[in-house]
Amino acid sequence: MEEFVAGFGQLSSVDVQWLQNLYKFAEENLLSVAGDSEITCKELSRCLFQCLCRICHNCSNPCCHQGKDGLFLPLSYRFISLSELQSQQKTPCCSQLTWSTSRFKQWTLHKESFLVHHQPLSRTNLLLCGVLTDKISLTTSTSECAEKQSDGNLYLQDKSGFISCEIIKLDLQWLGHFILFPSWSYIPLSGAVWRPNGTEAGYLEITEAPFLVFPKLLVGSLLGPSTINALLPDSAIHLLDKGFHCHKVKLNVAGELSRLSSVLNIRGKTFFFFFLGSFATDTCLPIVVQVPAKLMWHCCLEVSKQYVITKVFISSLQGTNYKVFVVSSFSDFYFYNEGFVKEQTLAEFMQVSDMKVSSKCELIAPASNEESFWNRSSMDWSTQNTIEEVFDRESKICSYRGVISKVLNITAGLYELDGKFGLCVAYQQVVNCGRGLRPGAQVEVHDAHLHMKASDHFPRILLCCCLRGMLVVTKFSMLSAEYQPFSPRCNIYISLLFKYNLDLPSYLWVVHIVETLVQRFCPRFLSQRRMLMCSSDTGIIGTFFSYILKYTRWNLVAKPTREIYQEILAESHHCPLKEVSHPNFPCQSPSLSELLSVAEERAWKSLDLSSLLPETEIKHLIAQQLNSKLAWSFGVLKPKDFQPQMILNGVFQANSRTGCLQLQDSFGVLDCVVQNSDEVKQIAFSDTSYLGCLVQLQKYQLVLERFIRSEFPSSKHLDDPRFVKEKHTRIYVQFCVGDLQVLKRRATSTSPAPLFIPALPTTLPSSASSAVRSSCSQACKSDEVNSITSNQRQAGPSLPKMPRLEEVVLQEGHVGESRRTVGSHPLWTDREAAGSQSEKQQLKGAGISTGHSTACRGKRKEKTHSVGCVTQLILVTHKDALMLRNCQYGRNEGCEHTNGSGEAFAKRAKTRLALAFQASAFKIASPRQWEDEGKIEGLPELEANPSLCSEHNNYTQVQLDFMGKAVQWYHLINQGGVYRLIGSKQLDTSVFERHSSPSVPQKTLQSLNYPLCLVVQPDWKLQYISTLSSLRQSQLLENRINLPAYFEKLTSEIPHPSSIQEVLSGSFSASLVSFTGIILERMCYEPIRRTNFAAPLTDKNTQGISVPGDWGLKLTVGDIQNPAIALNVYVDLVQLSYTLGVLPGAVVMFYDLERTISRHKNVYCKYVPSSSVSVLAFPSLETERSPSNLSTNPAISELSLLCLGNLISGQENHLQGIVCCHVVNVRWLKLQWVCSCCDSIFQQGRCTRSSGPCLSAVGVFRANANIIVEDGTAEAQVYCKDTQVADLLALSSTEWEGLQQHVSPRGKVYFQYQGRTGHELVCAEFWILDMLENIIQLCGQVFFSEKKS
Repeated sequence: MEEFVAGFGQLSSVDVQWLQNLYKFAEENLLSVAGDSEITCKELSRCLFQCLCRICHNCSNPCCHQGKDGLFLPLSYRFISLSELQSQQKTPCCSQLTWSTSRFKQWTLHKESFLVHHQPLSRTNLLLCGVLTDKISLTTSTSECAEKQSDGNLYLQDKSGFISCEIIKLDLQWLGHFILFPSWSYIPLSGAVWRPNGTEAGYLEITEAPFLVFPKLLVGSLLGPSTINALLPDSAIHLLDKGFHCHKVKLNVAGELSRLSSVLNIRGKTFFFFFLGSFATDTCLPIVVQVPAKLMWHCCLEVSKQYVITKVFISSLQGTNYKVFVVSSFSDFYFYNEGFVKEQTLAEFMQVSDMKVSSKCELIAPASNEESFWNRSSMDWSTQNTIEEVFDRESKICSYRGVISKVLNITAGLYELDGKFGLCVAYQQVVNCGRGLRPGAQVEVHDAHLHMKASDHFPRILLCCCLRGMLVVTKFSMLSAEYQPFSPRCNIYISLLFKYNLDLPSYLWVVHIVETLVQRFCPRFLSQRRMLMCSSDTGIIGTFFSYILKYTRWNLVAKPTREIYQEILAESHHCPLKEVSHPNFPCQSPSLSELLSVAEERAWKSLDLSSLLPETEIKHLIAQQLNSKLAWSFGVLKPKDFQPQMILNGVFQANSRTGCLQLQDSFGVLDCVVQNSDEVKQIAFSDTSYLGCLVQLQKYQLVLERFIRSEFPSSKHLDDPRFVKEKHTRIYVQFCVGDLQVLKRRATSTSPAPLFIPALPTTLPSSASSAVRSSCSQACKSDEVNSITSNQRQAGPSLPKMPRLEEVVLQEGHVGESRRTVGSHPLWTDREAAGSQSEKQQLKGAGISTGHSTACRGKRKEKTHSVGCVTQLILVTHKDALMLRNCQYGRNEGCEHTNGSGEAFAKRAKTRLALAFQASAFKIASPRQWEDEGKIEGLPELEANPSLCSEHNNYTQVQLDFMGKAVQWYHLINQGGVYRLIGSKQLDTSVFERHSSPSVPQKTLQSLNYPLCLVVQPDWKLQYISTLSSLRQSQLLENRINLPAYFEKLTSEIPHPSSIQEVLSGSFSASLVSFTGIILERMCYEPIRRTNFAAPLTDKNTQGISVPGDWGLKLTVGDIQNPAIALNVYVDLVQLSYTLGVLPGAVVMFYDLERTISRHKNVYCKYVPSSSVSVLAFPSLETERSPSNLSTNPAISELSLLCLGNLISGQENHLQGIVCCHVVNVRWLKLQWVCSCCDSIFQQGRCTRSSGPCLSAVGVFRANANIIVEDGTAEAQVYCKDTQVADLLALSSTEWEGLQQHVSPRGKVYFQYQGRTGHELVCAEFWILDMLENIIQLCGQVFFSEKKS
């Protein structure tokens, strides 16, 4: 080093230091990769310094000016090794040694208008030097150098490593030599889904020609010194005919480069084609380059230049009939020069080479090809104006120069040009992983297909490159835009493209669908790498499109197999991009928020309020009746109601705040109602194995429940929107579990399936364990905190002295524990309580509701090692209603019994209501410990427990309290189901006893016949096993003597449902009833409540469990076998969680309703806190569009003839039929106009109410009549109203309207029968009596639901 520095004479200390650093860099990084082993470090450093002097001599950079000592030393620049650059530089940067500051600023300011949002590259003062090569030398541990063959890419290499390079115009003489880059840009690799080998840290863009460190080593030039004999294309083209045999003959060809393909890699072989055209005709010679050492020609050859290619030979492409010229390892190319190239005729060449020609071969001039576009130079560039010309069936071919303005989807090969056009390179291979294709780069697109309006989600006009086209970067970007590699390998988009042979519109639709799925589920629920896993058969995306192809009848037009060589070489060009096809999308899969928005718009756009009202009653309803009937309605949408049809995707979860089953994505949630398969109808949906799974639905019913708070005075004002005060929509989806398609199971160590027995073996061998593996519930832990608001009014009535029954249970400590603060529930950890508010703010800031679970965050916190757990088998026999309950009252901070003290009542005054429910169950067998929660399988509790086989086996009843996050299990727990209760991260089998009631001894509870209370913890899980009936039929009972008796005893503890006919029977004595029925009609009514215990609606609205308005529900439920047998069920929603799916036509199962008899001896049922309901079947296709009721009236011709005598005696009770009878007399008839608001008499256009003025100006006509009929067997009274009275009087519509107008001035007309000689009519005209004389006979449909007297 001292000798090297001393050769420069007297220098300043700064110059000496700089030269020493140069020498040290050359010694540490360059000397070991020098091709000449005899060169010394001094010589290498001297040449490197001289190279810098040549660069700095004519540059404008002040840093390179000659100093006082006469040296050109860029002191502000330093050399950097490639490994240091890759490890330290994390953002794009550039170095411009020859540029001044003003020139660099001018360069950065020169941006197009569509690139103003991008920042320019940051400038660094760094120097790069190394060996430019197309091969990578990998140094092994034994100091041997292993050389990799060329793959068509350029690399800069020093001792520390190598880095990929992109050069606009390459000089082959640079390869294998030391070069110094004066201007370059380093582009690091951003976080990408796929990282190609060798580019983990980025690549270099060489913006100026490099300088050779050893220029004297170069010999020769691109033009040979001697004369070259060459065949021109017009002559050489005949050698490709079948009659010529010259496989081993090497020849020279010359011509103009008319077309250059991209570099392709097929089955591990890298190659490219180029075509030499004739100077006079359209003849082209196809030449293939597949020798690794010659692949760099692709960076040197330029279209429209004239070349001479030496030592090529002719060969046939394997598997095809094509013959081409092949570049050999001895070939070279030169610029064409007439002074050095001698044109050789075909005859001269044949004579020199001694070629054999078939006798049948004739030399015929090639015909002019109609597709001569491919044979001419592609330098006829299209502009933005000419590119928008209209074309129809076939795509237009053009070449275009533009600037990349945006990367639309790098993995799918989609870019944007000039802020206006799209560019698709998916149909063409990009071997260099798309290096240089960044926003701001200038490109040339050669021979691209032009498509218009291929997709609504991408630019209107797209340029698409097939294998015959080419994409070239002509100027690198000056912007600090990130780089993501593009490669057809490990690419789900390209995999689907080739698997289904997609045309452009279908491919763009596939790209849009995949992008939508990634946005919806990554990274919240699963990683983007897992989502885009390249497996077109088993991956998430591949499974998605397999289902689409199977169920939506995706019409993929049969296309010929894509032939690579034919696409490049055939004169008549054929490729998937040639034909212009119209978009035909099979389906759509938007986000759940978009779905809810579209569905809500449809719910109100298509609503006709008059269609919600019965035609016979619409004109006779007062305001209260009218608005109550309009308060609720529903509609159903099917997938095919959307165009294209709607596919639902989401993560199946149970909401821990509302208890609803839901589909979730990153943008919203959609509530679900799930129906079991047809063969499993004895119990509602209970399978917990679907929780956390990414699922897909193609068969479903999207239910739109509409809630209206209106103040319509009459039906005449239904078109006036001013009377609608408030509108709400409840949207949810209902589907059968058999239509649920799982795309991705939840991330657990195992993926167990639900255990539906009867085929459970006595012992479980390892080979069959996967078939009977049970499902371990992995409910996703959500970050939300229950929103709890006060249920006490500020000025409410005082509490009663004696507590209610529910309060007594609370005092005994069987519902919940007290909370010290709103955020300190005993079921929450300290971390959850402390971080609840901050997590809410974060979720809101991200546009996510705080009530939705964040699965991916919880999964990232999970430990990878196995965690033990404790399990307990239970049989559920009863489930209470999910409602607002007092979960705090009854326990102090230490969970000790309060005995109903004054402190407890003081706390009750400040308590808050929260969703909770209770379930009764029996413990089966003993608790069991598992070392790994993910390996729970089988039923070893029943196999290894000897107590179950004893004659005196018993079981323990337990009451399960679900509060807080545990309410998520509500819709998965059903009567008669066997579950496994899992205490996660527990190793002690006494964990269930510790969470039971500690203040009351178990013996005391048993003596009082009261079950043991167990508070379900928020981190516990439930795993559905089977129904008890299926468990009894399993093979497990064959080798167990007393197990059948044990299960028989358990079966007797499950309450059995009754039929509706039994409930209506007068001999029925039970106060709580359970039955299955079909919803015939659903109405809203205003319940009468006790205000001192009513929960404020703000509590319900805050928790998202209620429905708008203060309505109750009246359900008319018919028997399954005979819907004519029906009873009414009244549901007060003030504290209940709103139940989804209870629609007209749905089959539901009611549990423990309170049976009540009215003072008119009518039987009806009330929904009480101990009641519950499950939806077993959805409405049929015929009833799903009905607004509020299900018609059960068959055609009159199908009804049977009934007798009044049999109906009155009860012999034909609960039947529908026809009674032909005679009207004996009209007992009374009332015709009146009433006020629409207060139901008072409406006379002369105003209300006549005396107690307080009524300003209503709307009246409603009412008509009522009571007649006596007889059919020869008995007499009966019949009540008629409104239009039935018109039919009774045999009045036409005109006469009926005239009668109403006649009654209007008087307000009311009343007729009462007082005998044949009495004065029947007091205030009416005599013409009404004349009408009554016309009544001869009444024949109609009469429906009796009870005896009439």
